Amino acid sequence: MVQQRSSDQRLSLRQSLAIGAVAAAALCLLGLHVAQPGLDPGWSVVSQYALGAQGWLLPAMFVLLAAACVLLATALPMERMRRAGRAGRILLVVAAVGLVVSAAFVVGTPLHDVGSLLGNAGLAIAAIVVGRDLRRGLGPAARRWSALAAHAPWVLIVAMGAFIGAGVWGVGLFNRAAVLAYMAWIVVAAVQSTSRSVGAPARETANARA
Repeated sequence: MVQQRSSDQRLSLRQSLAIGAVAAAALCLLGLHVAQPGLDPGWSVVSQYALGAQGWLLPAMFVLLAAACVLLATALPMERMRRAGRAGRILLVVAAVGLVVSAAFVVGTPLHDVGSLLGNAGLAIAAIVVGRDLRRGLGPAARRWSALAAHAPWVLIVAMGAFIGAGVWGVGLFNRAAVLAYMAWIVVAAVQSTSRSVGAPARETANARA
């Protein structure tokens, strides 16, 4: 019992740290917009803020998001993760690597593009597969909000790709929305990781009676 309580406390700490890292990353993103108001948010993607006077805020944001991904990956309740969810944990680490690479290399370089691909694909797919496992046992309303948070990132990324292909204004808005969607999903996943599925107490009671 003591060992289980200690394990739960460690998981809870990681979940809290993941949320804290996301909050700090969001402050960095806000700081970039305040420090460099001249960039057109419709045409410029977030990575372009690295080229400005306060460009150090962008790598800081990426590193904080990478830390949040790793913390979330290690804080997910394994008893609720199926095969896809366990693969999603690996994708969270892949996304973290991509974010660190994006932080180390500025926009326009090949390695930044590689990091962006790993970060976007890793997080978007992880949100889908991990989110599905975390929704098991939740109530209808909670499942709907969880599904919205899990699927919003890939929808926004696809929309951004469509705008890039069309060469029209709005690319930057979808890019910013996708970044915010990633942040929101990490917070939702961390919060849901702290709650047990509805079926868990019933199983525990049955095991205790046996």
